[in-house]
Amino acid sequence: MNRTIHRPGDRRSMSVRFGLLVIVASTGLLLATLARASSQPFEGSGQQASEDSAAIPSDRIGRLSIIEGEVSFLAAGAENWGAAEPNRPVTAGDRLWADADGRCEIDIGSTAFRIASGTELDIVRLDDDWIQVGLPQGSISGRVDLLDADQDEEIDTPNAAIAIVDRGRYRVDVSPDGATTGITVWSGRAEVTAAGSTFTVEANQVSVIRGDDAPTYDLTDAGSPDDFDRWSLARDERGGRAGIARRYVSENTPGVSDLDGYGSWDQDPTYGPIWHPTVVDAGWAPYRTGHWEWVAPWGWTWVDSAPWGFAPYHYGRWAYVRNRWGWCPGRVVQQPVYAPALVVFVGGAGWNATLSFGREGGVAWFPLAPEEVYRPAYATNLGYRRRINVTNVTNITTITNVTNVTNITYRNRGIPDAVTAVPQRAFSNGQPVARAAVRVSPEQLRSARVVGATAPVAPTPSSVAPLRATRLPPVRLSGRPVVATHAPPPAPVPFAAQQKALDANRGRPLRHTQLEAVTPSAPVDQPVVPPIRSAAAPGQGDRTLRPARPGLPPAMSGVGIGAARRSAPPPSSPESAPAPAPAARVPSPPSRPMPPAVESRPSPPARSPAPRQPRNAALDESYQNERAQLEARHRQEFARPPAGETPSALERRQETEHRDLQQRHQQAQSGGAPGLAPGTKPSARETPQPKPTPIPKPTPKPKA
Repeated sequence: MNRTIHRPGDRRSMSVRFGLLVIVASTGLLLATLARASSQPFEGSGQQASEDSAAIPSDRIGRLSIIEGEVSFLAAGAENWGAAEPNRPVTAGDRLWADADGRCEIDIGSTAFRIASGTELDIVRLDDDWIQVGLPQGSISGRVDLLDADQDEEIDTPNAAIAIVDRGRYRVDVSPDGATTGITVWSGRAEVTAAGSTFTVEANQVSVIRGDDAPTYDLTDAGSPDDFDRWSLARDERGGRAGIARRYVSENTPGVSDLDGYGSWDQDPTYGPIWHPTVVDAGWAPYRTGHWEWVAPWGWTWVDSAPWGFAPYHYGRWAYVRNRWGWCPGRVVQQPVYAPALVVFVGGAGWNATLSFGREGGVAWFPLAPEEVYRPAYATNLGYRRRINVTNVTNITTITNVTNVTNITYRNRGIPDAVTAVPQRAFSNGQPVARAAVRVSPEQLRSARVVGATAPVAPTPSSVAPLRATRLPPVRLSGRPVVATHAPPPAPVPFAAQQKALDANRGRPLRHTQLEAVTPSAPVDQPVVPPIRSAAAPGQGDRTLRPARPGLPPAMSGVGIGAARRSAPPPSSPESAPAPAPAARVPSPPSRPMPPAVESRPSPPARSPAPRQPRNAALDESYQNERAQLEARHRQEFARPPAGETPSALERRQETEHRDLQQRHQQAQSGGAPGLAPGTKPSARETPQPKPTPIPKPTPKPKA
């Protein structure tokens, strides 16, 4: 069937065309190794249960949403920098470098970071509670739309740790020598910690921190935005025009802002809201215009080439409705769970290698449809599997009972041209699927057997970074430390240390116990991880942060408690906020302009507010109080490590405690419990700390 859907003529100049899919005729059958793999238990079966809960990934992920000029990317655990690619997932341990002519954006749903030229940004931590990044040099702009009381965002520089306290717009600049940090708060509020002391930067203020061992700080009024600020503002305005998509997709979904510009919405009586891309090629099917990469800890991950190609490939399901493909986002939840690719891989006995695939054979897959359960190949537990499926599978019993996906009849498998197949070498090397695709006949499909949620193909270094970088960051940045309020998570296990075990694991990511087994054999030349020191510790000779001149508000000793501060309403008037010291007046930044009106287009019927899991106030208070105590103790231990505990042991223990609290909270939410179950007690070596004051309950805002 040949068809092409065209964008309206007045927007044709913005359309993105994908090359016409080259289909190579094949008369043989697919890879024998797929047959051997399909005879084994499904890789996500019940054998892989809660005993590996330490390896369960975060629900949240980032996405490289736009790249301009030369931008390089170093994946967590990789040895070589690769060229950054749009729609590549971003997670903890990844590093980005924007060269002299480059800039890019990381979309984390309700948070976005824009990276200016000459900037390195390191993703220190990215999970359900924390976004923590390191900035050894350069400039970033941040937009935060949502920030719950149990979430923290922090930007770490060589001489200051900057905690985002309220939603708003921020900018951080670090000089090339790392000795000076500037923080501009266009809107919102931030806490800056350096050399054991903390001060607050309010909206329309800029602060400059100079020095390391004996740092000083200044506060003045913010100036006018420059070209980088205006570019960031334009990106904000574009996201603000995604009004229709946000009716049907959580704003915590990376890529939601691209949907309205590249597609249209419809209402289907069976599937509900459904989104159709407006420009595709004849014979197009989902998961065909892009390539596969290996991204730990999820494993084989789809990276699409379309500018809209993130949300529809990592959330929701695809359905073939009225002779065209449409994406079904399903129910709206507050925090959707990222999946590497919502597909089913096929092969089976009798599928032999042919000349079309080469000696190593081939790999084939098709998209999951609504109500079909996704059973991950990586480590999960029942609560995670429910969260990742609940948007598109209404019967929770189905999610619980599906432990073997090889005996299910899948709807999309029988759709003409729905199955995509490529040679195994093209798959593992991250080559574009559209150029390497091989046509699979109906007869071949009938003889195929379901393999599971991952391809039984071992990754190679090319799977991690398909394209080598041409521009690298200065060598000095790899050893430049930044300061933080918390210890970083353990460094990722180098891919080279995992490769032998991955070769034997049939395309499945390594479980936590397997990673621990290969960690001691990590090669000497493992990737350099930039060091991180405590911002809560005084400088050399117990010197602390000092004001640069008289009249500045004094810094307070210790680390601020951002979560508690977020619980209180912001100052109601300028008089109630600390005033900056007298300074030469510079023009204030203009107010954020209203987004221009979007063109009129048909929209599906309005629906009732998105169904969300009701909040459990008692559980929320229990979790926030325990989390506040845990984070306070972790900050103290990072500043003054317990005797006899190495830095790496401290990182591992704190990460275990952090994950334990997250999982107990998720389990309590799923079970409707009024409070948290008891957690693992701290080890005897830990330094006790008085319990902090419980987080105050939010004060109701006065009615307008």
